[in-house]
Amino acid sequence: MQTLQQQRARYALAKVQSAVDEANGTERAGYTAKEFKSQAESFPAMIRMNGLGPAAAFYLAKGGAHKKLYDLLSGWLSQPAQVFAGKPLMDGITQGDSPQYRLAQAEALLLLDWVKRFAKAFVQED
Repeated sequence: MQTLQQQRARYALAKVQSAVDEANGTERAGYTAKEFKSQAESFPAMIRMNGLGPAAAFYLAKGGAHKKLYDLLSGWLSQPAQVFAGKPLMDGITQGDSPQYRLAQAEALLLLDWVKRFAKAFVQED
């Protein structure tokens, strides 16, 4: 049985590898690996400064690497054992209560810490 921290890490690793592979692939992903890394580094700070809802809405609206990170976070928070189980992220944010929102924000920051670490590890600087 894996701990929740291990589950976060496994999920983040798979999603970051997929995003980087997509960005480096022959088909245009709409973002570069470097953009993905940059936005992965910025997302937690934006959540801390503005809150989960505004940060998620911004990332959803921007497209490209932003949207990829929004989808990554939404996928995690909507898993069966998570706070917004079975709901898209924006539905969970707008329909949940205050304790759910705070829990989702804390969980988002824990997941995005792993995403940021793996993005740094897998995206090479020029």
